[in-house]
Amino acid sequence: MGKPTVSVYLRISSPQRYCKPVWESRTMFRPYWCIVNDQPEHHPEGTYQLRYRKAGKQTWEKVNGDGLDALTLRKQRAIELSRKPLGRPKSEPESRTEAVPFKVSDEVKVYLANVEKLAPKTLAAYRLTLGLFQESCAKIFLHQITKQDLQAFDSFLLKRGDEDRTRANRIQHVVTFLRNKEGRRAGSPVENVAITVKFVEQPPEAYTRSELEELFHASSEADKLLWRFFLGTGFRESEVSVAEYTDINLEKRTIQVIEKTQYGFKPKDCEKRVVPIPDELLTCLAVHKNGSPLIFPKNGQPDGHLLRRLKRIKPDAILHRFRKNFATDRHEAGASARQIQKWLGHSSLETTLRYLATMDDQCEKVRNICNVAHGGL
Repeated sequence: MGKPTVSVYLRISSPQRYCKPVWESRTMFRPYWCIVNDQPEHHPEGTYQLRYRKAGKQTWEKVNGDGLDALTLRKQRAIELSRKPLGRPKSEPESRTEAVPFKVSDEVKVYLANVEKLAPKTLAAYRLTLGLFQESCAKIFLHQITKQDLQAFDSFLLKRGDEDRTRANRIQHVVTFLRNKEGRRAGSPVENVAITVKFVEQPPEAYTRSELEELFHASSEADKLLWRFFLGTGFRESEVSVAEYTDINLEKRTIQVIEKTQYGFKPKDCEKRVVPIPDELLTCLAVHKNGSPLIFPKNGQPDGHLLRRLKRIKPDAILHRFRKNFATDRHEAGASARQIQKWLGHSSLETTLRYLATMDDQCEKVRNICNVAHGGL
């Protein structure tokens, strides 16, 4: 029996018919374009449909989404249709047919196909983790996985030299895959299979004034502007790399974080936000304009190695510490934790409070409380 064929069509209404979609590249359709009478036509009203044979009958399935969703669902259906039922005798009544077990390898393929729609770093993290898990686990079918397999995976990661925090994240990735709450794979959820890897939470620390002065003294003018941008916006590295001059509102003196489909960028938690920025930074950016829409381009494209630029100057430096500076500076100036949460793009206030906890312990007000608590004894 040959490999099952799952075809994608665009159903259009004028004239009403099913047409083959136009490919933009080897892996992507040209959105809502199809071949009509041997000519490419744009039909934004169209709906993508899958066609395949199931139980000997031709089946049409509507895709709730765009061309990317159609290609993802096509992969999933092809995997499902290629599975062979496991050894039920022909004489066994149809009513006693048991569910076909789902192979771990097949479920991982479907899961990763659906995770492709998320951020590239998220996809890379899941691909690496699930690959390592399959390397450590000999189980063939998903329902066979137990807590002991997660314990064995944790031991496997420990031997690799992964730190506690990394091990905890990888275990959580596997648990998320098993529970399948987002419906990213075909099989049923695997509940009650989870373990906890404890680790010491390291609160982010801001750069001291002397550390910043040392960094700026060793930096070029272009690098100095980059560090000022991190300090003045509180942006993440990925947000800085795709920041454009059109994101700046000179009248309101703010900068926004929005989706950039041309760069494959989505804000974390898919939430747009607006951040007020210092006048001095706005002035520097106006002088810095370089003819590119990007503020910090590399060969006309987003620079994906900003951390590398920082480490060339200060090998032990971390970009994320700039966000800590942003948070503490504004909190000391009177901004509330809720305001800082919004500016940093944190989904949880608890995360923001962790940024501020160290500052609260070291601020002048706290020192005064400590010094007068038992004064005169």
